[in-house]
Amino acid sequence: MQRYRHQLNRVWRLSLTQPRLLMGWGGLISLLLGVRWLSQRSGWSVSLVLTIAGLCVVTAAQLTQVAVAVAGKPTTGSEIWHRVWQRKWAWTLVLLIAVILALPFGLWGLGSRFWARLVLPASLINFVTLHRRPVLMVVGGLYLLLAGIFWLWGPRWWFRRESLTGGSVRQIGGALGIWAGLTVAWLAGSEGLVAVLHVATDRLLLLVAVFIVLLGFCLVTILGLTTVVWAWCGQPRQLLVRLETRGLPGTLALSLVSLVMMGMVTSQTVFAQPAWGPTTLISHRGVDHGRGIQNTVGALRQVTTHHPDYVEMDLHETHDRQWVVLHDENLKTLAGRNVTPHDLTLQQLQRLTLHENGQQARLSSWPAYLRVAEARHQRLMVEIKTTPHDSPGAIRRFAATYGDRLQRDGSVVHSLDYRVVRQLRRLQPHLKVGVILPFNWVNPRSLPADFYSFQRLSASQQFIAAAHQQGAPAYLWTPDTPATMTRMWALGADGQITNELSRLREVTRQSAAATRWAVLQNFVLSYA
Repeated sequence: MQRYRHQLNRVWRLSLTQPRLLMGWGGLISLLLGVRWLSQRSGWSVSLVLTIAGLCVVTAAQLTQVAVAVAGKPTTGSEIWHRVWQRKWAWTLVLLIAVILALPFGLWGLGSRFWARLVLPASLINFVTLHRRPVLMVVGGLYLLLAGIFWLWGPRWWFRRESLTGGSVRQIGGALGIWAGLTVAWLAGSEGLVAVLHVATDRLLLLVAVFIVLLGFCLVTILGLTTVVWAWCGQPRQLLVRLETRGLPGTLALSLVSLVMMGMVTSQTVFAQPAWGPTTLISHRGVDHGRGIQNTVGALRQVTTHHPDYVEMDLHETHDRQWVVLHDENLKTLAGRNVTPHDLTLQQLQRLTLHENGQQARLSSWPAYLRVAEARHQRLMVEIKTTPHDSPGAIRRFAATYGDRLQRDGSVVHSLDYRVVRQLRRLQPHLKVGVILPFNWVNPRSLPADFYSFQRLSASQQFIAAAHQQGAPAYLWTPDTPATMTRMWALGADGQITNELSRLREVTRQSAAATRWAVLQNFVLSYA
């Protein structure tokens, strides 16, 4: 173990001090930060495309250069570029796979910037949304298979082509573990800075903290890649050769460029924030802090005393083609009955007693719920749930019966099923209809709507900005802790759908200075 640590330290020192390798890292980091800086806004530009292309080429050259260096094989710079050009198509495939594998882990801070630019057919997106569990299982299996091939078999094949010794599964697994450990250490240090900013709210301190976090991430990236390449090469034990030392001025220049790019990204992070503006307060399922039972008239009466901007609630079609206010597709959890709304008529459903939060109540019909909301001048955000058992023409009948009424009330409708959104927008063009996104992975213009309800876990400034480019507000669901609410507010969300309405109101009454820590927290999470 001591010998291993000694060798690893030598590899790291070589990677960080040898002029030619350091120049390569400077170019790679500069281009990586350039892509992040240029991709702050959604859309494509010539400069962004050229920077991405340059990043791919420099990445291939730098990884090859590190490989021949740690393997003790003297190679000139021109030979490195020649090798990359000879294997340009293989490198294209390797980098494409690397991007796919890195996407779930933030793609070095570029993940949401990629997803927010992805435009796909609405029918495909809707299929994935409605069948997300089996789709995720299939995608997860394919991901693990691809990861195994790439990390374990792929490098051995690749470096044998380079006349290098391929590493073992144990060596590569250990290298990945070291990279993970470095990342955890970086996260811990970053969270420490976030904690400091909870107390010290000065903007200059925020600038310094963002710069330190970014510098630390770049260092972890360099050390992690170096460790993995060393493992791919079989962790050679011979003395490492020193590469040619010419080009010191270029090394210094690229190092300076890297620092400048870090400063630009830091400044963009701190000063290009959306305004800490008013937030639309939306009660999730008509409940605040567990007072009342979700989606019942009793809970609605209680929550309206807190004056939310909207009460979000859910509708299911019943066996007799009526509408019941209910979220779950099965009543086993709330009513202890293993039945669905389609199994019973509205009258039968209203006889069921719901139990939640130590309370009990009867299921509410949609007409009764709507009457209470109108009597209290409470706007609703109606989520229409769909199942394969829905009757033909259900949405058409809903639009004809309630569309004008909801529009007069100032209420809105949204749904996970984009077919509902499209049909309602066509039938009731004056009614605001939005789409719910269970995960954020496409540009909102793929799904034209009047507003977007984004899932909070993968929300980012890029998705919110993309929604705004469509002239639509962006709401996030469902942040319930003060920390999460503050982070969503810092992202520039137009509203939040929460189970803790009163808490959200208190959070959004804070000053911007008191919540600057959330800017750093969002920045850290964009890289995690």
